Amino acid sequence: MNLPSDLDRQIIISLNQDARLSSAEIARQLDVPERTVRYRIARLIEEDVIRPVAVVNPAAFGYKLVIDVFCEIDTASQSEIVTLIQAMPEVSYIAFATGDQDLSFQALFKNSEAMHHFITERLHRIPGIGRTRTVLVPRIVKDTHSWLPSAEDFEPDE
Repeated sequence: MNLPSDLDRQIIISLNQDARLSSAEIARQLDVPERTVRYRIARLIEEDVIRPVAVVNPAAFGYKLVIDVFCEIDTASQSEIVTLIQAMPEVSYIAFATGDQDLSFQALFKNSEAMHHFITERLHRIPGIGRTRTVLVPRIVKDTHSWLPSAEDFEPDE
């Protein structure tokens, strides 16, 4: 796989701003042939540079509370713990961590009662979970779906 080019970057930026844009519209904006844009998008998908997915807005379903949870876990039970947390519908993200925490995840809730029940009645009852640190996230400034690599990560077009 070659590094994506600057034209690929411009296409990615266009799609990141509005994934509903047609190849024809992107081609018009970038002043390149539509066929080029269609080919580039297909190649970017094929090479797993971009993924065509629908990003759900949790607030549209009433999920207005977000927490980040950091856990110390028993490494012998790591696989079982991850499987249990991953299966919880409230959990939107889970990752292994380094430092004084072994695992981090994000969870979404409709209200504080649901959040409290999740933490006290479900999370803390999972065998192998030690100390946890929970942080209420009042506002997300930049989400993972809006991340873009820097311009230096792309090959210049010739």
